[in-house]
Amino acid sequence: MPKIVDWYMDGKIDIDSLITHTMPLEDINKGFDLMHAGESIRSVVVY
Repeated sequence: MPKIVDWYMDGKIDIDSLITHTMPLEDINKGFDLMHAGESIRSVVVY
């Protein structure tokens, strides 16, 4: 895992484009709903 983080930090891989939604912790159930509906590839929950 540290190697992948290094690649990301060096700009060798793009992970940001895979994030489809960012939401606060209180909306985590919405994140699960989006996932089950097939409307989300990756969601980030901000704590």
